[in-house]
Formats: sequence, structure tokens, C-alpha cells
Amino acid sequence: MSRQYHEYFGNIHMHTTHSDGVGDFEELVQAAAAVGLNFVFVTDHNVLVRDSEEGYRYGVLTLVGEEVHDPDLEQEGNHLLCLGVEDDLTALGPDPQKLIDGVIAQGALPFLAHPIERFTKLIPTHYPWRNWEVTGFHGVELWNYMSSFRGIVTSKTQALLMGFFPHLFTTGPLPEMLAKWDELTAERPVVALGGVDVHAETYNIGPIRRCFLPYEHCARALNTHLLTEEAFIGPNSSQATDKDDSAVRHDRGQVLGALRAGRCWLGYDLVEWTSGFRFQAEHDRGSGVMGDTIGTPSPGKATHFRAVTPADGTLRLLRDGKPVAESQGRRLEHTDTEPGVYRVEVWKKRWGRPRGWIFSNPIYVRG
Repeated sequence: MSRQYHEYFGNIHMHTTHSDGVGDFEELVQAAAAVGLNFVFVTDHNVLVRDSEEGYRYGVLTLVGEEVHDPDLEQEGNHLLCLGVEDDLTALGPDPQKLIDGVIAQGALPFLAHPIERFTKLIPTHYPWRNWEVTGFHGVELWNYMSSFRGIVTSKTQALLMGFFPHLFTTGPLPEMLAKWDELTAERPVVALGGVDVHAETYNIGPIRRCFLPYEHCARALNTHLLTEEAFIGPNSSQATDKDDSAVRHDRGQVLGALRAGRCWLGYDLVEWTSGFRFQAEHDRGSGVMGDTIGTPSPGKATHFRAVTPADGTLRLLRDGKPVAESQGRRLEHTDTEPGVYRVEVWKKRWGRPRGWIFSNPIYVRG
């Protein structure tokens, strides 16, 4: 590929004391900085605090959107991540289609939050996306880290173990969510991101008090990695807070541009850092990376796919949701004559079980 991209990674879908999170922005960003994240995208419930909170903190690009929903809905759900909005859209929460349209009207990106959730008798609360007749949403939260634990807990003993050892329980996105995403991308490009949905809440289980999924743990766990067209300008000083508006505007635009184009992947970095992953395709009529539509090759020609990882794993290339190639190690190459929606999954054994490590956005080989 002739085009050179710049890679950045960070947490998306985070909550603070502005809604139902436990920590404030300072605590959240300090945890992100300690891990080395490039950015965070905070989305408190039904409140937009962009003017007061957005900027560089501790070298971390701190972006602010909101998660909008209707709190009066009889069966709660239909949570929408509104990334890049300039004005609060809480008033549109009761009408999901008007809400999506309102986000688009601001030139921002609507993502369905935790669209499919499992639940158990012990934790029956869940907040799925219920109105699938809506149109125009830009993408989906393919893996919601916090809600992935919701459907696992069947006993208080298990909940206690999960509080101390969450990494032993989660293995990746829900299979039904992957299937739904494949169904959606068969119709049009739909971008997937990973959301930590961190609240850093503390729970009491008998005499034991434990913070479940604190900010720093989530910063090490599930990140969305981006390929941007331009490098971040970054903060212009080493001060804790840097309100250089021009740098923030530029770098914010790069994050939103990569999400808009789908040049991103989900990395379960707690297994091992996924920085350096790449997925690309080329044929005689074009080439592209994640998120691109490259058309179809000339009659009798084929498309060549290449994926590389920073460490060994099981790499799988899927076309329209079905595996077409697999390799062990750090590289997968495959040549295919069929049109379709191609994406890569990488699995890696850790803590005694295979874990979903990398989930790429697709390359669309079709007219």
C-alpha cells in the first residue's frame, strides 16, 4: 500500500461523575495516561460536557460525546453513542430515529451501544437496542466490555471470583452480535468499535467490597485502534491540562475521520498489545485497508488479502461471516475470486482458553 497511516488507540464509551461513573475526568484520564492510551472518548448519559472537559490532559486526547437514551422507556434500551456532537441531543432520546438523524445533522457519528446483551436471573437488567427498523446509524458497538460479564454471572460465588479475576471469564464479542454485524454489513458498510462502558463501580458481596472494572484495568483491556491520515499534533506543553484548541480540533478530526472511514479494529490488549496489526487487500483495479470498498477485480482476476499481527495467534479470514482461510503465527495471505465482505479475527490462547484478540473492520469487495 502506498498510503501511510498513523496508528493511535484508546478507550471509547466511558462514564464519570457527570452521570453514573464513580471517578471524575482527572481520575479517568490519569488511568489512561498510566497505561499509555493516546485518546479517550467519554460518553456520559444524557449530558454533554464537551465545553468544560474536552482537551488534552496528561498527554491524552480527551474527547467528549454522550450516550443518549430515554430513561422513561418501559423496557429500557436503545442507548446511542453520539460521537462528535456539538450540542446536547437528550431531548431526542424518546425517538431513536430522530436521535440518529439529529446526530447526523451535526456531522457526528451515531453508534448503537451494546445492541445485544445477555442476562441471568441474578442480574436480569439489560439494555439492548430494541428498534431495529431505524436507518442511518453509522456503526455498532461490537464488543461492550462491561456488558459481556452481565450474561455470565449465575451465582454470588461466581460474581465474587469475577470481581477479582475478570480476565478469566470474558472471551470476546457475543457470537450473536458478530452474526448481527455480518447481517448488517451485507447491506451496507457498518463500522464496529469496542466500548469499555467503564463506570468503576464498587460492589459489596457480603463483607467484601470490590471495585469492578476500574478505569486502569479497562484502559489495559479493550481498545479501539485507529489508522489516521495525519499524525496527531498533540499537546504543546507538558502541563497537566493543555487547552490548545487548534491541536484538539485537528486531532479530534483525525479520530472521527478514522471512525467514519472504518479504519479501525478492536484490540483485546489485556491478552497482548495489538498495536501493529494490519489488514489490506489489492487487485488489478484497486487496493484498500479496513473500511474501504475496493470494487471487484477484472474478470479472471482475483483479490489478494494480507493480515499481519504483532505476535502469534490464530488468524481467520471471513467472507460474509464465514471462514475462508486460517493460519497460525503472525501472517495470513489468501487469494480469492469471490466478491464479499471480508474481515479478520485473531484468537489467542491465554489463561487456559482461546480469547478473541483482534477483530478488524471489513474490506468490501463489491461494486
